[in-house]
Amino acid sequence: MSSPAEQFPPDPDDPGHDARAQPHDRTGGPTPRPNSSQDAGAHAQTRRRRRTLQEQARATLAAKVAKAQKAHRSIAKANAKRARALADLQEWSSDPVNAKLLNRDYALHEARGPVLTDAQSSPRKVAAWEDQEIARRTVTSEVACALHLADRTAEGLVGESSMFAGPMKATLTAMSQGEISYRHGQVMMEQLSFISLDEAAELEAELLPAAKDLTVGKLKAKARRLREHRHPETLTTRATAAVAERGVWWEGRPDGMGTLTWYGTATQTQAAHDRLTRIAQATQDAERQDDSISEEQRRTINQICADAMADLILDGVTPSGTGGGIRGQVMVTVPVLTAMGISEEPGLLEGYGPIPADMAREITGGAPSLTRLLTHPETGAVLSVGKEHYTVPADLRRWLRLRDGTCRFPGCTRPASRSEIDHTTAWEHGGPTDYDNLAHLCGPHHRLKHQTLWSVVQEPGGVMVWTSPSGAIHRTCPETILGPPATRPPKPTPRAPVAVDDGSKDPPPF
Repeated sequence: MSSPAEQFPPDPDDPGHDARAQPHDRTGGPTPRPNSSQDAGAHAQTRRRRRTLQEQARATLAAKVAKAQKAHRSIAKANAKRARALADLQEWSSDPVNAKLLNRDYALHEARGPVLTDAQSSPRKVAAWEDQEIARRTVTSEVACALHLADRTAEGLVGESSMFAGPMKATLTAMSQGEISYRHGQVMMEQLSFISLDEAAELEAELLPAAKDLTVGKLKAKARRLREHRHPETLTTRATAAVAERGVWWEGRPDGMGTLTWYGTATQTQAAHDRLTRIAQATQDAERQDDSISEEQRRTINQICADAMADLILDGVTPSGTGGGIRGQVMVTVPVLTAMGISEEPGLLEGYGPIPADMAREITGGAPSLTRLLTHPETGAVLSVGKEHYTVPADLRRWLRLRDGTCRFPGCTRPASRSEIDHTTAWEHGGPTDYDNLAHLCGPHHRLKHQTLWSVVQEPGGVMVWTSPSGAIHRTCPETILGPPATRPPKPTPRAPVAVDDGSKDPPPF
């Protein structure tokens, strides 16, 4: 619908205009037709008004784009400022004197011995971190918590900042002036980080003017071509080294979904994709010929590829003979009313979060064995952990795993199933092995707690209050709110003589 400013007089050139139609005045009577000179003047005035409105729209468009461009340049300048600050922090912490001061045991003047890790699951001992490693870990964790980033992201950011402030000063200057974005700078760093400093400086000088005009994708392609001619190692040598980095990663997605990423050789991944596509095409052809399958039930190529990959990964047999019938182990918490089909309350998948009720019931119904863990439909408190698991330590570990969900250090997403149970107040300092003094920590953050100036206390309800070496306070809450774990009734005091301690007990945990 046009605005009032665009309600122009009818134009004889407009489609649908009838030149023979005679306009009427407000009284309903015929109005005199204007002569040709009056008509031409009205048309000229209409065109001038339209041109004026169009010029105003173009001017407004230019102003709004300029405003967005200014904000974009401000972001680049802010990123450059952040890079300088992080580079300064890294340089300060790398000083041997400052690194020693960040060592937890500096004031004790004691030689650091081996560090005991999770005593309940593994008696192994690991070497203590050196001062420089403690300083690096301290800076990474401080930056990660302050900027709400994952540790690995923060570590990469600090490393990039040191590169920009060091051998890539020209790129940092361009960012400081808002001429290129931080992502443009990252692309240049990716290509310059594997060649000598002299050649990197030459390549930077050649790429920087192009970076001011190209998109990130175009810059990446240009930089990759130029870098290939300057790289000291052949592509064959680099490909051999890259194979060592192969791996598989999982990431949770919204609405009960997840992504499994396979990083492998180009030939393997392409061949796998081709095989999945061929399977999907053959399956789709068969479904189209099956009249019992309705049009709504027929799957797309992508859907069949995903289903085929799930079948191959979960039930496929490898050349070594493993894989057939193997199922990944997951821990799913199902509210009792959901399991009975009375409620549609979501279940909880460990390391992910809520999943649909029907999916939770399907997992429960198809599980080869179950650990009975029923929760109250209103409070979520544990009602039972099952009679088949009788010993208190095992039940307590399951309870803590359900409560914590992940490592309890700020920002860490490592699942509790791959973390260690730590005494918040150390055992040798009087900390009991109770649910309100235990929490899951992944290996790196477990050592960070014991070897750096980070400290933590546990508040009621499983809330962990962390204090960083700089004095910042960070709180982490449990993934699931639970009541106290069930305990066994006290046993009567035996009348047998007290056994003599022969020193065979396990060493005390943290």
